[in-house]
Amino acid sequence: MRLPDRFRTISFRLSVGYGLMFGLSALLIMGVTYVAASTQMQSIVRASIAEDLELFVQAFREGGVPALREEVEERVDSAAADRFFLLLGPDGERLGGNLPVHAWRAGASAEPMARSPVDPPAEEAGQTLYADGVELGAYRVMAGRRSDILEEIRAILLSAILTGGVMTVMLALVGGIVVGLGPSRRVDAIAATTRSIVEGRLDLRLPVSGRGDELDRLATDINVMLARIETLVESLRQVSADIAHDLRTPLARLRQGLEGIGRSTDRTDLERAVAGAVAESDAIIETFNALLRIAQIDAGARKARFQTVDLTELTERVADAYGEVAVDAGHQLTARIEPGLTAVGDADLLTQALVNLVENAITHVPAPGRIALAARRGAQGPVIEVADNGPGVPAEERDKIFRRLYRLDRSRTTPGHGLGLALVSSIAELHEARVVVDDGHPGLVMRLLLPAA
Repeated sequence: MRLPDRFRTISFRLSVGYGLMFGLSALLIMGVTYVAASTQMQSIVRASIAEDLELFVQAFREGGVPALREEVEERVDSAAADRFFLLLGPDGERLGGNLPVHAWRAGASAEPMARSPVDPPAEEAGQTLYADGVELGAYRVMAGRRSDILEEIRAILLSAILTGGVMTVMLALVGGIVVGLGPSRRVDAIAATTRSIVEGRLDLRLPVSGRGDELDRLATDINVMLARIETLVESLRQVSADIAHDLRTPLARLRQGLEGIGRSTDRTDLERAVAGAVAESDAIIETFNALLRIAQIDAGARKARFQTVDLTELTERVADAYGEVAVDAGHQLTARIEPGLTAVGDADLLTQALVNLVENAITHVPAPGRIALAARRGAQGPVIEVADNGPGVPAEERDKIFRRLYRLDRSRTTPGHGLGLALVSSIAELHEARVVVDDGHPGLVMRLLLPAA
C-alpha cells in the first residue's frame, strides 16, 4: 500500500529516525538508572541488616545470651512488617524471632520467602528474603529484610522507563512532523514554480524566505542559473531574429548577383558579378565565424589557457598597430599607458577585445575624430579605456549595443556585422570583467574593468 506523500518526505523519515534514536537513547539511560538504583537499594538493605547484626553481636558481648534474647525480642516487637529476625539455641531450637527454624542461613543470602509458621502476613509468601546470619558461640542469630520495597522501586523505575521511552518516541515523531511542515511547504512551492518554468515561464524565480538556510541558498543559486538561462534563451531568440533580419539583405544581394551572372554574356560583367558574390559570401561566412567564436568563448573552453598577461605591453602593441589605421581613416589615435599592468587571462582574447573597441571607434566616429586609448590602475584592478569625440550612443541603447547582430540605425550603412561589441562582452564575462559605457561629452567612453591579478 502506497503511503501518503507527506509520510514519504525526507523530513518525516528523519523525524522517524531521530525519534527511534532518541527513544533508544532514553531506554538505555533509564536502563542504566534502573540497574544503578536497584544495586543501590540492595546495598542500603544489606547495610540495614548489617546494623542489626552489629547490635546483636554487641549485646551478646556485653550481656551474654539473656541480653541477646532480649535484644532480638525488642527488635521483633518494634520492627516494621518487612523486618525479620531469628535466634537459634545450641540444639537448634528457636529462642526468638519471627522466622521459622529452617530459614537459617549462615552469611549473606537472598532466597524466596516461604509462609512463616509464626503468622506472617499472607503477602509475604513468594517474596525474596535478604538476610545475613552469624554464629555467636553455640548460638546462631539472623536478621533479614523482605523485598517488597525493592520490588516497588523496580516496578516504578520500569514503568518510568517504558513510559519515558514511548513518550520520547511520540514527541520526536510529532515534533518532526510539525518541524517538517515548513520545509515541505517550501519544497512544494519550489516544485510548483519549477513546473511553471518547465512550461515556459522563464521569468519566474524560486521563492526565497530570507532565513538564509540551505533551501534559501539552493533557491538563490538556482535563481542565478535561471536568470542566466533566461538571458541565453532571450539572446538566442534575438540572434535568430537578427540573423533573419541582417543576413536577408546580403543574401538578397548575393542572389541578385547570381541572377545577373546568368543573364550577362560580357566577361567583364561576369567577373564583377562573381567578385561581388564572393564578397557577399565572405561577409556571411565572417558573420557566422564571429558567432561561432562567441559561442566558444561563452562555453568557457578558453579558460584553460589563462595565465598572467602583461597588459601594458598588450595595449602598447594595439596602439602601435592601429595608429596608422586611424590616420588612414582621418583620425588621431593617442595612447596613455601606465607601466607594470598585469591581469590573469587569455592574451589573444584580451587583444581581440581591445582591437574590437578601437576598430569600433575608428569605424563609427566621423572623420576627423580623436580617439584616446588609456590603460591605468583602478580601484578594483586594471582599467582599459577607449574614448572618442564622436556622436556617442543614446543612453537608452547602451545596453543593447552588446547584443549579437545589434546595430544602431545610423550604423547600418557602415561596414560590419554587429558582433564586435558582443564579442567584447563575451570575452569580458569569461575574464570576470565588466564593460562600462559612459558619455564622453562629447563622444563615448568604453571601459574594460578587469579584476586584479
